[in-house]
Amino acid sequence: MKRRHLLLTPLAGLAACGNPPPPAPVGPDISYGYLPRLRLNVASVDIDPTDPGTGPGDLGRMLTPSAAEAVRTMGRDRVAAFGTENTARFVASRASIAIERLPRQGGLFAGDPGERLVCTLAARLEIRDRTERRLGFVEAEVRRTAPAESTNASRTAVANSLLRRATFDLNTEFEFQVRRGLRDFLVEGERAAPPPPGAVQREAL
Repeated sequence: MKRRHLLLTPLAGLAACGNPPPPAPVGPDISYGYLPRLRLNVASVDIDPTDPGTGPGDLGRMLTPSAAEAVRTMGRDRVAAFGTENTARFVASRASIAIERLPRQGGLFAGDPGERLVCTLAARLEIRDRTERRLGFVEAEVRRTAPAESTNASRTAVANSLLRRATFDLNTEFEFQVRRGLRDFLVEGERAAPPPPGAVQREAL
């Protein structure tokens, strides 16, 4: 990004001081390119671009990348088509970082327990044939929390760090569910396997 020159006036200086840049994300970029891809016996992989619905004050929408985009990145980086028919559809079904009040404890004169951030991420992977009949699917969901900071800048930094830890958890859970629930669609060798039976398969989380 090119740095823009500031006008040398007191007004410009005051405006710059009143709008500090957001803190840089804590931790590495969200990417899974260093991991082996989950190769599926399908002709294509579609990543659903729709953001899941979230509540008011969701910090996940304000991050870069957003919580939903972080989940979709996992789908793009981890799932690969390695067949000649059927379609895999990856959906970010939940992606939010909510601010939650901690319950008050210790009686009437107890201090303010404060707040915490709750990151919830979920993904769904479906296999469908050309008539849109679902042949199999799996779901993965994780939840992580962290103490909420008092200032907006520090809270955003904590949310960024929390998102990175939650995506690591989601990736681990997602691969486990795929290898267990869609094992008949996985291609482990160099060539695509014969199409599996058409019965719907589901694995509970």
